[in-house]
Amino acid sequence: MFEGESVPLLLLPGTLCDARAFGGMADVAGARALAVDLTGHSSVDAAVDAILAAAPARFVPVGFSLGGIVALALARRAPERVAAMALVATNGRDVPAGDHAARRKAVRGRDPAGLVGEDLWPGYVHPDRTGDAGLRALVVDMARACPPGTAERQTELALSRLDSRPWLGDLTCPALVVAGADDAVTPLAIQRELADGLPRARLSVVDRAGHFVMLEQPVACRTIFADWLQYHSTDPRRSDSPVAAPRSTPPHHPEAP
Repeated sequence: MFEGESVPLLLLPGTLCDARAFGGMADVAGARALAVDLTGHSSVDAAVDAILAAAPARFVPVGFSLGGIVALALARRAPERVAAMALVATNGRDVPAGDHAARRKAVRGRDPAGLVGEDLWPGYVHPDRTGDAGLRALVVDMARACPPGTAERQTELALSRLDSRPWLGDLTCPALVVAGADDAVTPLAIQRELADGLPRARLSVVDRAGHFVMLEQPVACRTIFADWLQYHSTDPRRSDSPVAAPRSTPPHHPEAP
């Protein structure tokens, strides 16, 4: 992988998710993947502290949604340890203070299964997939598997994040941004903004996919991720690095899982 090292991937799941949210995306290119538990942290700083204390000397964070927010913070705090990073369905902006109370109210005392399976489900996936009972059951099962209070803690974690836009230009490691073209939670414009702010970012837009892009279009995401890892497997300093690469790839049209 990067610079000839066997650099592990750190899988950072989204809210009320676990490593299953990544589908087979990390099971490519012989990469060694380590799942990170984000269910016990109430702030980005606390999550970063815990991860850096336990993680290998160098790693590649692969963050989905909330996990992408943590990945950005890791790259800022410890750039010498982050070989590269992949950000899936990630918002680099902060949450306006005026929205905090509503965010807290939305999860307070709510059954996690009902929260993701009823309240949030219509906006989680492409409209064509809202009737996919198997996909919905997986998302609900991940929420049910989380410890009590996870939704409240992870809401606080999300609200604690800083606006990354002012310092994205300082993050010079290779980066991959994967966006569902129809993501209603983190719209494509927000993810394009994130990719545009990262000096060595490659943006890959997956057609017919929403926020859970890795589960909605696993074949496309595995291909994107494998190609990106392979691109950097010989020399991350190569002259044709993503600095000069196109910002986005054409939409993908893989088979549905």
